[in-house]
Amino acid sequence: MKGKWTLAYGGIAILLGVLLAQFIRVVIRGDGFTVAPFIGTLPVSIILIVVNIIQVKRKSDSTPNMDERTLRNILKFQIFASQIFIGLLFLSLIITTFLSIESVPTSLLWIIVLIYMCLYGIGTLIVKSK
Repeated sequence: MKGKWTLAYGGIAILLGVLLAQFIRVVIRGDGFTVAPFIGTLPVSIILIVVNIIQVKRKSDSTPNMDERTLRNILKFQIFASQIFIGLLFLSLIITTFLSIESVPTSLLWIIVLIYMCLYGIGTLIVKSK
């Protein structure tokens, strides 16, 4: 029963985390209470909760979402994707070393990691749906 509502719990936890962070900020720093974090996290929380409600209400039978083959295919995809990403990272490290580049901006590294996470997640959803 709890596993069905994981996204809704996550949305509620996000809101509680922002509330706790604001409370700690007010108590420790003595700053005023700001509404900006709530404005940023409220849409995300609402989307998570609504998607979870739709997901739970749409499924009417008790069959599992995935069988063993699907889980095995997802695991194979994730293993290969992570190994390919690590290989590409080493290749880029070798290239930057040979080009005598001694500093790489942190923002560029974060962009690479975020692109990897997006492709990894999208690929996992595609493998799951097949």
